Amino acid sequence: ISGGFGLGFLPINMKVRSFDSFQGTDNWGYFSRINYKAFTKYELLASYHKTLNEKYGLKFNFGGGINHYGGSSYGYSAGNYDITGETNSELYDFDIQFTNSAKPYLTLGTEITKNLKNKDILALKMNFEYSFKNAYSGTYSIYDGSSKGECFNRGNYFNLALAYTMTGNKRLSRLNQLKLENNLDKKSAKRLIKKENRFIDSKSTFISFAGGLGIGMNLIESDPGATLMKSGFASFLPRISIEKGLKNNFYGEIGFHSQTFWDVSKFNVYEYGSSGGNAFYAYQLSVGGLYRWTLKNNYNVLNFHSGFSIGYHNARNLENGLSSWGSGGVSSGTIGNEVFHIEYNSQSRIKSNILASCYLGVSKDFRIVNNFYFTMNYRQQFGLIKASEATYNYSGLNVPTTQGARMKINGTSRDFQLGFKIKL
Repeated sequence: ISGGFGLGFLPINMKVRSFDSFQGTDNWGYFSRINYKAFTKYELLASYHKTLNEKYGLKFNFGGGINHYGGSSYGYSAGNYDITGETNSELYDFDIQFTNSAKPYLTLGTEITKNLKNKDILALKMNFEYSFKNAYSGTYSIYDGSSKGECFNRGNYFNLALAYTMTGNKRLSRLNQLKLENNLDKKSAKRLIKKENRFIDSKSTFISFAGGLGIGMNLIESDPGATLMKSGFASFLPRISIEKGLKNNFYGEIGFHSQTFWDVSKFNVYEYGSSGGNAFYAYQLSVGGLYRWTLKNNYNVLNFHSGFSIGYHNARNLENGLSSWGSGGVSSGTIGNEVFHIEYNSQSRIKSNILASCYLGVSKDFRIVNNFYFTMNYRQQFGLIKASEATYNYSGLNVPTTQGARMKINGTSRDFQLGFKIKL
């Protein structure tokens, strides 16, 4: 019998097909369309374990629990605008509702367990969860209401997981061995074990899987009115990379990541507010090197990265030569009795489907067990090729009328990821 508590994220993914004059979201990347709703879960399981041989076992699990999503609502809408900024048609309008109540479920599954040489346990788990209540429900309307109705997510899941159980038996055996062989006290033996476990051979190879936030920046190219601000929206950025030891803690690295870049409008009359839309989804390959700063006791302080990235996106300009256009207004505070307000319109064009950038970064690895690490990574990319350009016309109270101010997206990005690293 076992009990558990967990945290999870339910994806909400709405894909709108484009036809006729509707742009839809067909050309959006997965992480441009997706949103995640956090939830908590509480579970009680009854399990039966069958030993197959000295290495392998089979376990059958049956139980249930509750998922709790919390009461909240999500709204997603978009319209199609003409070049003057007037609404031509409604693309879509989704309203999603979560109720603040427990969602009971049943679960049935199995797992294969393997007893490792270090006495720890590795398990491959598979199970299915059946929910008795909807996770959420809502309504939708697309293509000017030509299709509309209700939508819901039942909250049923099929789960596949890899689990590692640390028994501590190998460490205890090594601790006793060092105390006997070297006549050490327990504290000294523990320090020596830590030093042994931290040791990394100079020719080691690592593979890492990480995810986090990538903030693709919109940079000011020309702004006579000095009112625009550089800015960006965060998007989910997954990354996989390989590091290969060369010599004296220097490593070569190669990696692949993807992210959404957004067209963002931000003005210094209201620096805490911004708006924007999807510009493109880019895939990037990076090649570089890193230096692993390590102390005499084999403690890894930090890793320093540098290199070059090359990427591609498939966004295109439309028949009118623009990739997107729009208009809006920003209000903030008052001057005398007048509200501080600015009106603007913008036109965006794709200039290149290639991204190129240099990068600098720093990371920190935390050893969890054996050759398995938790890693934190920050990277600053400096773009080299203009991929998209937005032209702004704006005017307002105490703001000079400005025509032809320009912003650009060139691959400059601030990235932060968390993940796991395996030493091969």
